[in-house]
Amino acid sequence: MSTSTQTKNIENEKTTEVAVAPAMPVGTVEVSNESVSGEICKSDLQIPSLKLVQQVGDLGELFTPGSFVLNNEHAISDGEVPTTITVAHWSKYYIENLEYGSDQTPDTAKTMKEVMEKGGTTEWSKDAPPTWNPVGVATCLVEGEDDLHFPFEYEDKRFAIALWTMRNTAYRRAGRVIMTAAAYNLKEGLEYGSWSLTSKRETLGKNKVFVPVVKTGGRNEEKFAAWIRQLSR
Repeated sequence: MSTSTQTKNIENEKTTEVAVAPAMPVGTVEVSNESVSGEICKSDLQIPSLKLVQQVGDLGELFTPGSFVLNNEHAISDGEVPTTITVAHWSKYYIENLEYGSDQTPDTAKTMKEVMEKGGTTEWSKDAPPTWNPVGVATCLVEGEDDLHFPFEYEDKRFAIALWTMRNTAYRRAGRVIMTAAAYNLKEGLEYGSWSLTSKRETLGKNKVFVPVVKTGGRNEEKFAAWIRQLSR
């Protein structure tokens, strides 16, 4: 075949162009807001916290002890009236115990094996307390009323996403209940179960503190569970 014939055949070939949507860079978030421009990363977003108010501390001076507070600024329950939550995701890690008032940053570990490699313990040994404690972090969907603090709407209900960090007594009383459900009752996903959240006052040693109480609140339908997965992940 001559060179001129090859050139002619190439010119007659049709090229099909396929439009491919540009992929979102890893770690970025799509924000549907005309007043926002530029690349928005997950690290730019701050998820509100969910905390139980104790008598001591800054929150105890602003809110009623025993109440649950969203983002350190909005009381969602006095602790007696149940608040409905759904745990969308659960994570666990270990944190080093430091003396009260220490200015050091505690070390963390993802597994018990890492704790042991660092020379730590997670159980009492005779009179010696553990040098590390487990911590549970629950990404929760909290049901509320106003659209300012609860910006997400599903059917006729409003919700907020919040991070509930559980340590010590909160971990033992609430965290273990949630993990047990994940292992048995809610194997298909924690988003399929709702919880009724309240608090109660207990005497622990020489101190009186408020502890969280979680009770099964019912089973979520598939459509609602799918909405939670899309919203939280």
